[in-house]
Amino acid sequence: MERKVDENHPLRDTRVLIAEDEILIALDLEAAFRDAGAEVVGPFMTLTEALTAAESERVSIAILDIRLGTATTEAVSDLLTKRGIPFLFYSGQRLTPEMQRKCGDAVLIDKPAKQEDLVGAAVGILAA
Repeated sequence: MERKVDENHPLRDTRVLIAEDEILIALDLEAAFRDAGAEVVGPFMTLTEALTAAESERVSIAILDIRLGTATTEAVSDLLTKRGIPFLFYSGQRLTPEMQRKCGDAVLIDKPAKQEDLVGAAVGILAA
């Protein structure tokens, strides 16, 4: 049976992991996904926190900044891939060559973006 999408809350019954180190952006992402009906896991501002959550939390999708401080989120994306959890990157940076090789098919949304574009991308990934 196909899941009916609530147009006002298209991410109802989903858990979204957010890894973002800029507090204002993290809070904006959290609000956008909560408004779309999702339960937000995080936001996580350090690589250690994001890795712990990616390893142990039950999530439907993840929103990752490419860098948390000076560290890339490559280990987080690797872990999510291993667990079969989709993700997208939301960043003002480019993927490193190694991340590009591993995650070349991942959606990359450039900062800044509208909340509806981020939520729409997540909905599209989950529908695929």
